[in-house]
Parts: sequence; C-alpha cells; structure tokens
Amino acid sequence: MEAVADTARQAGQPIGSEAAQAALDAAWRRHVELWQQGVASGAQEIAGWTLAGLGLTAPGLAEGLGRRLGDASLGSEVRALDGAREALARLAEAGIRRALVCDTGFTPGHAIRQLLDGQGLLEHLEVCIFSDEVGVPKPHPSMFRAALEPLDTQPEQAAHVGDLRRTDVAGARGVGMHSIRIRWHHDDQSEHAEADTVIDSHAHLLEVLGFA
Repeated sequence: MEAVADTARQAGQPIGSEAAQAALDAAWRRHVELWQQGVASGAQEIAGWTLAGLGLTAPGLAEGLGRRLGDASLGSEVRALDGAREALARLAEAGIRRALVCDTGFTPGHAIRQLLDGQGLLEHLEVCIFSDEVGVPKPHPSMFRAALEPLDTQPEQAAHVGDLRRTDVAGARGVGMHSIRIRWHHDDQSEHAEADTVIDSHAHLLEVLGFA
C-alpha cells in the first residue's frame, strides 16, 4: 500500500491509504480470477492494473512499482512450517529426489528463493519451479513436468505434496503423479477431488513415505 501511494505521489497525484488499498485489492482480485482460469500473472501485471485503476499511466511507473511489490515480502516475517526442513533433510539423506512446484502472486520466484534460503529450505531442494517463470500456473501439466524432467523421474514414480485440491491435487493427478494433500496449515474443504493421501504434518509425510 505504501509503495502504491509513493508511486502516485511521484506521478504528481497524491492519494490516501484507502484509495491505494482499494486499487491494490482490485488488481489482486483480477490476478486471482486469472489464476483460476489458468493464466499466470504476477507483481508486474498487478502493478500495472493497480496504477490503471488510479488513472496513472505514465511510462516507467508500473515497472518501478512492480519491483517494489515483488520484493515486499522480503522485509516481512516468513517462517517455514514446523518439520518442513527436517522432512526435506531426511528425504535427501534417503536419496529421494526433491523439487518445489509453486504458483506465484505478488512475490516472484527469485524472491521466493531468497525466502526459502533464509529458512534453510533451499539447500534441500534440487529444483524450484515457479509459475511466473514457466508462464502458466498449476494445475497446468507444464508446471509438474518442468519439475520431473531435470530429476529424470517419471510421474508414476513421484508424489506431489500440496494443500489445494484444484491446483495441487488436480495437477498431480493430471500428469500421473501420486497426490498428497497436507491439511495442517490450511485444510481445503472445496468441492474439488480429494488427494490419494491426506496428511496432517511433515512428520506424518515421512511416516506415509516410510522414512519416519
């Protein structure tokens, strides 16, 4: 919100916090709608929509705001779920290949890598796939295949762990992977098809995979 207000002020059109928040919220809703339709968008697009909603179209404004939106989460407190780092380390010790398949919103892939590194997770991931870099979000098959190919792993030999039925479960099933839904932080009760396996924690994941 501060970034939007600063950008408007630089363009000679000062706005209040409510107007900045309203424009940002409208842009975020557009991002979510497109995500649900299988269209990727991120900080740069959200910045453009936000400024357009405020009537600000001067060249260069959206690019600068997009950078600020993309880096905003780097200054916030982000914590890994309990047991995530330990689970990845245990799987690595067992020789299990590991990849991340992640949809992005405000925060682009390059910033998420920094957040993962700060939590000690990045070192345990061999491959990181982000929707802003692939060009499509989950459940598109390209997201999952992009993770499997560098690991030289066939879908039927792999399991995908995620919390959303529409994107994680459906996407994994769409390419022939075993689907695992983790419901600890967010328990998706939507109408979409359930995963092959449902777990309650990362410790439960290790148990299900036989590495407890």
